[in-house]
Amino acid sequence: MATPDREKRARITRRATVFGLTASSILPSIMVPSRAEGEWSALVAAAKKEGRVVLYSAFVGLAAHKELKKEFESAYGITVDILEARASEVRERIRIEQAAGRNAADVSENGRTTTTLQIKEERVFEPHGPLPSLGRLKADFPSDGMRLPVFAIVYGILANTTLVKPADEPKSWLDLTDPRWKGKILSDDLRTLGGGGVLFSVLQDLYGRAFHEKLAQQDLKFSREIPANERRVARGELPLYIPDSLTSLLELKGLPVKFIAPKEGLPYVGYDLALLKNAPHPNAARLLMEYYLGKTMQQNLARLGLLPTTADALTGVDPAVAQIETTKLLGTTDPERMNEMLSLAQQIYR
Repeated sequence: MATPDREKRARITRRATVFGLTASSILPSIMVPSRAEGEWSALVAAAKKEGRVVLYSAFVGLAAHKELKKEFESAYGITVDILEARASEVRERIRIEQAAGRNAADVSENGRTTTTLQIKEERVFEPHGPLPSLGRLKADFPSDGMRLPVFAIVYGILANTTLVKPADEPKSWLDLTDPRWKGKILSDDLRTLGGGGVLFSVLQDLYGRAFHEKLAQQDLKFSREIPANERRVARGELPLYIPDSLTSLLELKGLPVKFIAPKEGLPYVGYDLALLKNAPHPNAARLLMEYYLGKTMQQNLARLGLLPTTADALTGVDPAVAQIETTKLLGTTDPERMNEMLSLAQQIYR
């Protein structure tokens, strides 16, 4: 007498024959998802037993971290501890802990440039393995198995709407060299790491040194006090600020400012999660990484003006922010050429 399992296999085999397939070619495709689901369920159970996960983040003051702690702990009963510090401090802490064999952190959250250097020079990460949501990543943000892209900061131009009429708004990054803006552009320092360095690198690749030499003649007002810079433009001290993060749009809501996305697109900085070697809570770490790609976390990030890395349709995002988040991306920094670019910027912008 045939067992139910054998009858099911026979039905599959007969149907496969109709389509010119064999049982050996179709059965694995049906069984693999089930096996993967079982393995992931086992990982979730193991993560719950670990009961804790530690994240070292180079994004200080990220509001989504509060929601992450509350929602992840509510969903899985796993405590999330988050240490926030500057990128250099996070990197050094990880390096020291790994060298001493006293690993406290499970997951690193850092800009792609820093993460890439840690992979290449310090080798403190290991592959994150299969995650159910990897297939939902946008084409611009693929995972290489080590770095998991979870969000990006995009940069445009902040303009005071009282001082800059719609007809005069810069429509292109090239418009910043228009004589009308000489002495009227406030800028993050293009010679250092950060948004300014990203803008320099991306526009250097796009337009070359001649563009920067022309922009240098515009008498840019460099300042690294980013929130203060945005407020200065809002108060009308200067008409333009470059490069400005989309996250400011919500913070400056109601003030006479506008975020402008030039026609070429927006420079960006991607942020990655990476699994640390010898993580004390490896299963909870992978579960946290998967959670970052879920709709809840991606939506929380988008609401802050950060660019999600998954292709899911999100709701509850400010319409002005949502529109800009669909703008073409222009490019980002190349970690391998970072020092070269900073040196060039220092030569041009004396």
